[in-house]
Amino acid sequence: MQIQRSSINFIERPFLEPLHSAFGTIPKFESIILSLESGAGTGRAEVTNTLFPDLDFPALALTLEQQIIPLLANRSVSDTESLRKLLGKWSRNPVIYALAEMAWFDLQAAEKGVPLVKVLGGEPVSQQVFTSIDEPPLDEDGYPEANKFLDQVRNFYDSGYVHLEFKVRPGWDIAVIRAVRQENPDSSFHLDFEGALGVTNYDTLFQLRDFFPFMMEQPFPADELVEDASFQGMLTCALCLDESVTSPGIVAAALKLGSAKTVKINPMRAGGFEKAKEILALCREAGVDCWISSPLSTGVGARSNLAFSSLEGFSGPFEYYDLSRFFTPEHLEGLELPPALTLDEEKTLRIE
Repeated sequence: MQIQRSSINFIERPFLEPLHSAFGTIPKFESIILSLESGAGTGRAEVTNTLFPDLDFPALALTLEQQIIPLLANRSVSDTESLRKLLGKWSRNPVIYALAEMAWFDLQAAEKGVPLVKVLGGEPVSQQVFTSIDEPPLDEDGYPEANKFLDQVRNFYDSGYVHLEFKVRPGWDIAVIRAVRQENPDSSFHLDFEGALGVTNYDTLFQLRDFFPFMMEQPFPADELVEDASFQGMLTCALCLDESVTSPGIVAAALKLGSAKTVKINPMRAGGFEKAKEILALCREAGVDCWISSPLSTGVGARSNLAFSSLEGFSGPFEYYDLSRFFTPEHLEGLELPPALTLDEEKTLRIE
């Protein structure tokens, strides 16, 4: 396959409200989209700071512009091995390689005129969706507006989301989830700790366990696989790994230890589609459920993750974000939107 031209688009947009995470406050959205063009079409891949909040995006954009774009233009790439050789030392950078590899797979789909999921070895499917909710803005006295948070939760369930993810951190934990469960006794949700807790937080974790979350996502730092395994043995629900899922080797170790009953896979974090498929195969062999990890992105990243989530082995709903929740209409201009949702006969939201 002949790559005639390559380019990047570096996107910056202020959020309506800063995003909060265990890694700190994210005041603005940053995204880099790599495009590979041939005579028959264009392939694209996206990396965002909602996936890598600690990554220096201006520096990455500069490296791509000066070092990677010249390597990819006017080159023939027949397979991923030739792509690695073409990138040379840069193939050892997991983000740079994943961008190039995922864009190359997307270019194959464009050239063949088929959906990306077909090139990846799957079939298009209709999926239910879930979304993540963080704590609400603070009131004039500096306290979270809990009633607005509960109203938001109710609205999401009423609009057709089958499941919700709640970000949990010290000070925004037990009282909040208790209120959510009291108002939504039969609804499905899980708790995401983003690796922010430790052994000193066991009491909090045990109390949250009593509200019957579907699963507890990444309670401990990414490298604490032994601690994950110990805690999984104390849970009746699944412990889910997300930030830990960075390579097939690490996932193999986690599965051997019994560190999780559910694994979230993000192809970009895993180092590309091929590595992500290796992780998916390991989990299927071990009988471990897989969900897609698809943080807030433009439609480029959402479509890429949607294609991957259509492969056999994924059990959870698709992680979806309506960009109008996060940007003003003015700052939405020029952004490619994720695929639209539809309501099925049971008033449940789905994505095709």
